[in-house]
Amino acid sequence: MIIKSKLPNLEIPNKTFHDFLFDEWEKFKDDVAIIDNDSIEQFTFQDIKEKAEYIAKSLMYMRVEKSEVVLLVMDWSPAAIYISLGVSMAGAAIQIVSPKLQAWEMQFPVRESESRFVFSDSLGLREIDKLMKTLNREYRIICTGTRDFANGYPIIEDLAFAAAQDLPYHKIDPETDIVYLPYSSGIHGKRKGIVTTHRIMVAKTMVMWNPTQHTEFQRGDTTLTMIPLHKQIGLDAMYCALLNGLTVVTEKNFCVHSFMTCIQRYKIRAVHLTPYLMNLMMFEAENHAYNVESLERVLTGADAVTEELYDDFTACFPSVKRITQTYGMTEVGLISRNYKDDTQFTHSCGQLTANLELKVLDVLTGKLLGPREKGQICVKGLPADSPYLNNPRATEEHFIDGWRKTGDIGYFDEDENIYIVDKLKEMIKVFGYQVIPKEIETLLLTHQSVEEAAVVAINNELSGERPVAFVVLKKGHQVTEDDLKDYFLPRSACGTLLRRLLAEAAVMSVASIADVEKEFAEEVKHALAT
Repeated sequence: MIIKSKLPNLEIPNKTFHDFLFDEWEKFKDDVAIIDNDSIEQFTFQDIKEKAEYIAKSLMYMRVEKSEVVLLVMDWSPAAIYISLGVSMAGAAIQIVSPKLQAWEMQFPVRESESRFVFSDSLGLREIDKLMKTLNREYRIICTGTRDFANGYPIIEDLAFAAAQDLPYHKIDPETDIVYLPYSSGIHGKRKGIVTTHRIMVAKTMVMWNPTQHTEFQRGDTTLTMIPLHKQIGLDAMYCALLNGLTVVTEKNFCVHSFMTCIQRYKIRAVHLTPYLMNLMMFEAENHAYNVESLERVLTGADAVTEELYDDFTACFPSVKRITQTYGMTEVGLISRNYKDDTQFTHSCGQLTANLELKVLDVLTGKLLGPREKGQICVKGLPADSPYLNNPRATEEHFIDGWRKTGDIGYFDEDENIYIVDKLKEMIKVFGYQVIPKEIETLLLTHQSVEEAAVVAINNELSGERPVAFVVLKKGHQVTEDDLKDYFLPRSACGTLLRRLLAEAAVMSVASIADVEKEFAEEVKHALAT
């Protein structure tokens, strides 16, 4: 069964990404777009456009090539926003890496993208300089900070002569020229560059923005950029906020105290968060007093919000009327989100966003599945069409008849609500059975003595793989392996025989698993045969 978005289809304009943004910004060009919380400096939408033109003209003078990748090594700042748009205007593409990384951590994406031009904040200068010196290429590094922290590198103000030459821009084809080169997280395998053209970037942004359907953010509001710049969801959230006419507050170095202070100072009403940030906020609120009663709406991404976290967060911040869970991936952008107005917790990550189709395939047979049948989620639509950089084999492997494999295991129900169960890469195959680690972990976490649980796979000649569970007990609690086995077995969703195998494998050391196999090998063969 294939499900299609119930939302009206969005007409994707054939524009460059920067023209798309600038055209939408025209109606509030004199409003404040950015506040730099580090310096309290403010920039209007028109200021951002003019600074982007300055960067674009500078790059043209330095002979940037069309679709060449320009590297941004920085955290959030006004410069990060106008540099990214300036690169787009010059016909080049941005690649963003965290300035907190070591040179060896940056090496793979920087080497593969063949970047020559680098914009780096002061935090990332040392490591990116170390890396670029090891590569066999000419390069230019421009510091986005002040001269005092530039280590002798030119700063943005030093580009004035280049910008004044006013050379013509490259002619851009939105269908084929790239504007953004993010890298996959590596959850589903080796990290890969995702070739994002102007048209696909516009499509991704429009699907997430969709102002007639997504109404959390309203013109005149102020919001924060706390999800890292190098994360797709962080960049998309910022662009969508600006498209709605919001003022975005940037904070270069993340600190939960500054974050809470900004909510209080700017009376933030809606914000994008991750479960990790939600936990940090609760911990901070327990130890320090803040007035954050302005906060009403939270959109979450990057990971699922548990029911416990949902209840704890809304209890800690009673002004929050709604927490909207979303699901997406770097290759596609936003895939689903909750559209219902109720304020109750749901395990679902919502319904399909505009311009997308979704289906679920059996992991082993590739059979098309129906409601409540778990398998690999695949999506189709313009936002999902990006190939991988210099990797046709990976591109071919991740597409099947025009459908993009997400690498996520999940299902949809009769109302087309989507549920994510686990990652395909983490699926454990035991004697041909599909064992989902997160289901075992979730079951273990329902035990009153278990604080944390993790299930991993080990290779095995007889069964293919075996799951092994690790648990951390709550402080002051005691429980034996047998207690967990007795609790786990009656509640498992697996078949009776497999339950015994999983329980034995999870509580025994790797060295002793062979004994378990010998004991049950004949019984397993008999069960599979029947």
